[in-house]
Amino acid sequence: MKLTCISRELHPRRAFRISRARRTEVRNVFIRLESEGVVGYGEASPNSFYGETWEGVSAHLESARPFIDALQVRSVADIEAAWNAAWRFLAPSRGAQCALDIALWDWLARKRGVTVSELAWNQPPQPVSTFATIGLSSPEELAEKIEELHGFACIKIKSDQSAGLDAVRLVRERTSALVAVDANGAWGEVDLPRLARELQQLGVTFIEQPWPPARDADLPKLELPVMADESCVTEEDAARLADPFDGFNIKLVKCGGITPARRMVETGKARGKKMMVGCMLESSALIAAGAVIAQRTDYADLDGAWLLRDDPFTGWAFDHGILSPRPEPGLGVEPESGLFPQGSSRIY
Repeated sequence: MKLTCISRELHPRRAFRISRARRTEVRNVFIRLESEGVVGYGEASPNSFYGETWEGVSAHLESARPFIDALQVRSVADIEAAWNAAWRFLAPSRGAQCALDIALWDWLARKRGVTVSELAWNQPPQPVSTFATIGLSSPEELAEKIEELHGFACIKIKSDQSAGLDAVRLVRERTSALVAVDANGAWGEVDLPRLARELQQLGVTFIEQPWPPARDADLPKLELPVMADESCVTEEDAARLADPFDGFNIKLVKCGGITPARRMVETGKARGKKMMVGCMLESSALIAAGAVIAQRTDYADLDGAWLLRDDPFTGWAFDHGILSPRPEPGLGVEPESGLFPQGSSRIY
């Protein structure tokens, strides 16, 4: 398979703020695999919190080029075998593993003339209802963002160490949406049981990652469901997730792609856990891959491409928080003209 690897800066429509970071741009890595006249696309959205950079992802993919050149994929079992075998070249970058894995799924589905959802689940893809995220905001920004989300079914609100409730109250007053609150581990000094009761009274559906992962063993059982994010990175984490967590967030770039995400779904079901598919700031390519896993989860948080002003892919349509699949084979995505320049295999 011929590998083309590039990186591209992406920009959110507004500065995106969570408890530990503010983003006005990200740089993601995109790959194109070509063999037998068929192409497949993959993406990684590296995040420094997990020790990933675009330079590192690109370098690990380059180190795997001879392995990728020799790949022959004819079945899902071949993709799973490639996922395992590639790790000796790609470790410790789950982002690089994710980009390669997604591209292989896209390639094989296109080769067979089916969607990736049909390849993964033996069923055509269905529309996905996703959370739309409100990052940390000034009062003026908050009012504008809530107005923009009029008619959306699900809203997730980012919180910080202050654990203020003003944003939750305003969203609840102005919308009838299902509401979740994500602390990104920032509530370490908060009276968590008291806060959970207040959020329950405000009609919040669940809390995501209230404490840092280092404190998982001390997490109390709360009156509201608690979803793990930073505490659940890989499929091994899903298997040993602390009991007080009622569920976990699957992010393909954290766990290594569609292949391990499918296994995480099975683990979650076996353990009776709720599951959500999440994202970083990503193009429609990686969002479409997340939507494949969302066919089997309780929630989706796949608004990463909608938050961008310069998405370099077309993909699933996004309308008021509903992602609708395209009928084309594979992931249903296509790059903009010139994203992968002809005649070059690497442009960083």
